[in-house]
Order: sequence, then structure tokens, then C-alpha cells
Amino acid sequence: MADEKRREETSERSVDALLSEIIDFIDFNTFNKIINKLTDYAEILSEGKISGIINFNFHLNSNQTGTVVKILEDIQAITRIYNLALKGSKDLEIEYISNIFSDFDNPESISSYVNLKNIIENRLTHQVQQYNINMGKNNTTMAIPLNELRGHVKTFRDLREMQLAISTKAQHGIIAASLHDAYTTLLNRPEYWNERTYMKFFFNEDDLSKKKILLIKRDRGLTISEIGNKVRETLDKLHAIMYNRMQTTRESVPGDSVLFPDNSTKRVRTNTFTDRMMLTPFGRQYGSLIEKIITGIFNPEMRETAHDIPEESIREKVALLFQAFKLRSDMTKLGSDALDVVDYLLVQDYGIKTFAEKFLYFDRKESFSKFYSGQTQEQIDLFLTKVFIVYFEERFSNLFKIIKSMDMKKFACAFIIKRIYLREGESLSNFGFLFIRVIAKSGGIKSQ
Repeated sequence: MADEKRREETSERSVDALLSEIIDFIDFNTFNKIINKLTDYAEILSEGKISGIINFNFHLNSNQTGTVVKILEDIQAITRIYNLALKGSKDLEIEYISNIFSDFDNPESISSYVNLKNIIENRLTHQVQQYNINMGKNNTTMAIPLNELRGHVKTFRDLREMQLAISTKAQHGIIAASLHDAYTTLLNRPEYWNERTYMKFFFNEDDLSKKKILLIKRDRGLTISEIGNKVRETLDKLHAIMYNRMQTTRESVPGDSVLFPDNSTKRVRTNTFTDRMMLTPFGRQYGSLIEKIITGIFNPEMRETAHDIPEESIREKVALLFQAFKLRSDMTKLGSDALDVVDYLLVQDYGIKTFAEKFLYFDRKESFSKFYSGQTQEQIDLFLTKVFIVYFEERFSNLFKIIKSMDMKKFACAFIIKRIYLREGESLSNFGFLFIRVIAKSGGIKSQ
């Protein structure tokens, strides 16, 4: 247990050091775009493909791209897997799979997750056979013992460090070990070694302290939910580093403080606006208004009031909004209901699936997981998007009475998103992130 804790602390320090390094060539928004591109990625990524995703603006060199890959691997946002290279080459081919999913509490409902899991299972079926053939075993379908794979991983590392030719046994061992790590992550179970499909491929004879240790990384394997939280923490850390550097820069320049008007004609000094965007003409003109609206939405007292709204009351309001949605009526006429519903959802700690089960299809007798798929899921997503759009336009109506052009609205939406991330990044709920996606949609900001 102590060894595991030490490994986690070392890994944490390594990520922090790498983040301090990449801030020189990647900012928060760019890293967030990379995460968005890797979210719900349904295919295996070649080295070239993942480099293209990271280096979409073609400003990074290979070392910088490699550093970003290292961070993503360290937080287990991606898993490296190996495959046999093309004929004529003795090296193994490196590929990656993404472990980032939009609903990390219930990934089984996402088609990309199901597709990726099927791909890995198909590869494992083939690899178990190839492994047993190369090891000279009579039964080619026999599950692979983990103690053998650990030996092959060590042999592979030693031979590679000494730059010696790697035997086919070690190669097939490292391929199987990497697929093991990828598969255990996708199984997303606290005791994956008891799963029937797992036992079909692997024989895990380890004691409990070793069972959860990944073969390649030698770190504790994380669940998809833990990975989702790690990704969010990493984004927050990157933002904090940016903010601290910006503050240091501003403090080193005399007279660089900013003044913002309050409701009177006086001008006052404030420490609230720490974002350089507040120094722009747009920030000077509209920053205080935007900040006031965001403060109203995320005000602790208002959040507490929203949290205490009876569930039955929310269910009635959701029913009215859903009826209007299905009839394609003007949902803005139910603006006050939309305000109450979204304020309530912003303080909840569950996701869209639980919302649908609680407020839309609470009287169903069949398994909700079976029901919540395909067109039904799309309909629920579209409904919530429309409700959040009504909420957004209602909350920011004073701003958009002034701002009319689409270009200015797009800039305003980007400004609002950044302010929300800066102020509320660590405490945003699942619906908080949905709110941000809706703001982007309203401003015509394409997800990268």
C-alpha cells in the first residue's frame, strides 16, 4: 500500500513538472481542445494520428508533441498499445487508445466506448492465440498468466535499453501486456479480474496489492471515472499555472492594475478580474456586466436555494418544457421554468442519464439502461440543449440587448466561457460543462 502511494505521489510530481514545461508552448485552451478531440474517440490511434490531434496548428516540434503525449499517458487519458509492425520491419508498432469519455460515470451507454472495447477484445482473441503459439504451448486458447507477462515486459525493456534484437517471445509478451492494460481500463470494474471475459484472456494469480497494478506503467490502474477527474484536475492545474505566471508578469509592470466601473460613476480597484481578457476593449466595456451575471448564476446562496427546490416541483417544470419541446412550441414562453430547472441541475452531481431517469421516464418498468440508447438518448440531449439555450439567453439578455452582431456574440460567448472556467473550473458539475457546451453552440464556436 505504501509503495502504491509513493508511486502515485511520484507520478503526480512528474505531471506537475511536465505541465510547467508545456505551458511555454501550449496554453489552457489548446490543451482543452486536445482533450475535446480525444473525448469519445472510437478508433485506435496511430502515432501519426495522435500527433496530428495534438499538433493541429503545426507549431509544435516532435519533442513538444512527445511531452504532451507523456502527460496524457501519465494521467491515463490515453493507453499505449503495441502491435506487430509491417512485414520486413523488426520493430513493434506503437498505437494509442483514448480513455476519455463524455459520460465517464456511465461509459457503457456511449457507442464509441462499446466500439473500442469490441476492437480490443477482437485483438485479444487473436493475440492469445499468437502468444501461445510463440510460447510453444499445446492449447492456443489458454489464458495468459500475468507472471509470464511481467517477465516479458522486463526482458523487452532490458533488451531495448541495451539496443539488442528483441525476441519474438518478448515482442508477443509486450503486445499482450499492453492489451491487458488497455482492456482492464475499458472493463471499468473495481474487481475486473473476476469478470468472465477477462478470465478468458488472462490468468491473474496475484495477491490483492498487485492485482490493480498496470503491467507496462507499473502504476495503479484507474477507472474511467477517476481518469475523467484526473483530466479535469490537470486542466485546472494548467489554468492555475497560466494565472500565476500572468499575475507575476503583471506585478512586475508598474501601473498595470485595471480599473472597472461599478454601478455608480466612481472607478474602483478590484482584484476579481485577473484575466488579461479584461484588459481588452471588450473586457473594459462589458467585463463588469458579464462578471455580475456569472456571479448571480454561481452565487453560493442562490445555489443553496436551487438545491433545496423540491424534486416534485422540478419534475412538473421539466414535464411542461418537454411537452413544449415535443410539440415544437416556443420554449422561451416557459423561460421562468427553464431558469428554475437549470439552476437546480447546475448544483446536482449526476449526469444526463440519471436526469432522464428521474424526471422524464421515471415510470418505466424495463431496465433504463436498455431504454436509454439511440434515438431516445439523442432526443434527451437535444431537449436539454434547448432548455439550456433558453436559460443562457434569459440570463444574459441584458448583454445581448447591446451586442447584436454574430461576430461580437461569438467573442462574447468565448469570453463568458473563459470567465466561468477561471472562476468555477474546479467546482463545475456535469451540467456545468453542458452549460459551457451550450454557450459555445449559441456563439457558433465549433468544438475542436
